[in-house]
Amino acid sequence: MASCQPKVPGVRYCDESWWQEFFTKDLAEFYASLKGLLNAREALLKELSGDLAQVLADPQRRDLALRVLFGGLDENCLEKIRHYHPTYECAKGVGCIAISNVDITCIKAGTAAHFYREVLGIGLAEQFDEDMKMRGGLLNQLKTMSFEEIGKEKLGISINKYNTTIIMNDLSEMKDIVNKIYKNQVQQVQADYGLDLVKAFEDFLNKSIKLLPLYNPFTFFIQSLRSTPRPYLSIMYCEELFSDSVRNLMRKYGVELTKILDPGLTKSDELAVIGHVDGSVGKLIVKLVQKIYDMSSELNRYGYVDNEYWKYVKAKYNERTSAGSILESMIRADSEYKKYCGESTITEVEKGVVELYHEGTIRITYDKFLELFSPLMFLGIAWIEGRQLHVECPGD
Repeated sequence: MASCQPKVPGVRYCDESWWQEFFTKDLAEFYASLKGLLNAREALLKELSGDLAQVLADPQRRDLALRVLFGGLDENCLEKIRHYHPTYECAKGVGCIAISNVDITCIKAGTAAHFYREVLGIGLAEQFDEDMKMRGGLLNQLKTMSFEEIGKEKLGISINKYNTTIIMNDLSEMKDIVNKIYKNQVQQVQADYGLDLVKAFEDFLNKSIKLLPLYNPFTFFIQSLRSTPRPYLSIMYCEELFSDSVRNLMRKYGVELTKILDPGLTKSDELAVIGHVDGSVGKLIVKLVQKIYDMSSELNRYGYVDNEYWKYVKAKYNERTSAGSILESMIRADSEYKKYCGESTITEVEKGVVELYHEGTIRITYDKFLELFSPLMFLGIAWIEGRQLHVECPGD
């Protein structure tokens, strides 16, 4: 096999050991930490199961339950919860909405109470107002009764799981995606965190971030194949990428490419935009990366982590293209880019002309299309999905 020197450091697509390392180490460690986190969540819920009165009467379980429900909250916040009295605003045809007298910001991100309820979906009730009402009632009982006295009661409430938080939805989808990548074969290795969900979540976050294209050459490579014109891939990865030996190697690991945009010209295959076959491992890895970005965006909203997607976009806009230009400077100097920012619908491609609709019809020659979008598509800052062209422009 002829030597190939891709222009992206760390990309060794000709080397099967590079492929093996991703699936048996990077992805496997991520999956083990994900399963370990989910198992630790179930273990904690099992430990705290049953009527809360009995849980609080048990010294071995009491501290954990109080940490889950009230950990990190100051006296002012606890008093607000204790005197929780929602009012309701009603509108005809809309219904009534509970307006809480508890400022939700008093349950601050970074506290155990926030982490368990808002991130991991563990609490007394799914709806915030109902949950706060139950916590308030519990605090009032704790103010007048000892734990031993409460243990003789039946509170009729318990600590439960709610899989409706954005983070828990993301975790569930990630698990499904990786199961499909591994073809639903049971992976025996999993991390054991006991009941320490903080450690479990921190480890899972670290393993997740290591999978992102800014840090992982393999996922960068897979992302760069999402929807990029073949000529640009040949420049960045060499023509060997399209050799039979490399295609066979990629297919062995479930990565298959297909034409997703035909320019309608002679030799259209050599000029086409290519991408992953639907349902292929490549497509699933791209989807997994997006779910990790979604998770980091939600956690960033709470102040837990950086927004990894925008960190990536900023980093890539400061890189040089194959022609040696800084991408952001090149784009800011070209007013044409601005009209493509966001979503455009590809309405037609015929005889080397691409017709887009984005606040009006735009027609662009295929040569110009390649010039404008090839670097962006390669970096994953622009992509085609179905008939939609998405372009992520740098912030002003």
